[in-house]
Amino acid sequence: MTTPTARAADRAPLARALFINSGILGHRTVAGLLKDTLELVDSIDATHIDLSRDLTPGDRLVRRVFSLPLAPRAGLAGNLDLRRWREELNVGLLAGRRIAAAERGRPFDVLHFHTQASAYASVARMKRTPSIVSIDATQQLASQEAPSALTRLTYTPNMVHDGFVFRHAAAITATSEWAARDVRAHYPDCHARVHVMPYPVRTLADPAWLAERDDRAAQPVRALFMGGDFPRKGGPDLLEAWRRCEFGGRATLDVVTDWPIGAEDLPSGVRLVPGVAPYTPQWLDVWRRADFFVMPTRHEAFGMVFQEAAAAGLPSIATAINAIPEIVQDDMNGLLVAPGDRAGLVRALRALVDSRELRRRLGAAALDRVRVAGAPGRYASRLEALIHSVLDHDVRRET
Repeated sequence: MTTPTARAADRAPLARALFINSGILGHRTVAGLLKDTLELVDSIDATHIDLSRDLTPGDRLVRRVFSLPLAPRAGLAGNLDLRRWREELNVGLLAGRRIAAAERGRPFDVLHFHTQASAYASVARMKRTPSIVSIDATQQLASQEAPSALTRLTYTPNMVHDGFVFRHAAAITATSEWAARDVRAHYPDCHARVHVMPYPVRTLADPAWLAERDDRAAQPVRALFMGGDFPRKGGPDLLEAWRRCEFGGRATLDVVTDWPIGAEDLPSGVRLVPGVAPYTPQWLDVWRRADFFVMPTRHEAFGMVFQEAAAAGLPSIATAINAIPEIVQDDMNGLLVAPGDRAGLVRALRALVDSRELRRRLGAAALDRVRVAGAPGRYASRLEALIHSVLDHDVRRET
């Protein structure tokens, strides 16, 4: 049977597209997903740049200069030296140098920036080359995590720079309605160019995984936490809630993180699992061994890890913040609690540990949903259509 992307390839000319990914934090994973997804498309000749890789000594020196701390980074007066803007501008400048090197006298037909900071130094180029900007949050949304009004004010240069980029983009793809709403609200002239496209995700679970979970019903229930910044991801809340649950031998918790945690801080039944890199055999194994996923994060833009949990056939315990409720729906494919609500977290943990039927129902619903919403083929088809639409109908507004 002919796939949607194959049908598009029959009628669309080959387009040379350059994908520029910031590569910081979890966006290196996004870079890999986009690269894999574009392999499903025949009508796009894709070149990929990961700005976190292949840094020269000069690149590293420039990054260090732009990141020099001139004021406290944290606290009520954090970011007074505009370090966040300087670091993101450096990402944009590095992207500009990499784009020029990749072109080698032959311009690309379209540019794809993820995220918007990678386009900060390319606004003039965006006037010449139709560009798609992919975001998971705006600077306005990021500033809401700041601890004071003064710190929020220091995000102003980032917000202004966002505006320059958005207004020169031919299209803006937001990973969630949460992020898309904010673009439309603060940049209403960009309203028609905003498209909601959640990240694609590889399906991890196979029938063998699901059968294994049923077969080990008599064994202790296995919970899984996975997150780099342990405090930010709600790790201390989880450890305290687990301690209160007093599961004894009925449940275990694997904490996958490289964050320094002392053995004395781990309640009974909790195991620290460091050094697990994404998409490695060890990473797949911790998903396979788990019965449910829990991450009571206090700050999160999109929460790709909840997509990955669903792709592993697992229900999630998550917090009802930002874009997470677009992935995890309470009592449908997971359980939601308020950030910092340790009593609510205790109730959710006990519910999933006590009921195999609840875990099975929520996990099956999560897997069914992500197979559609996060299908790489679906994302590839939409992105391919958007790229050709941008090339065929230049909707940029010159300013």
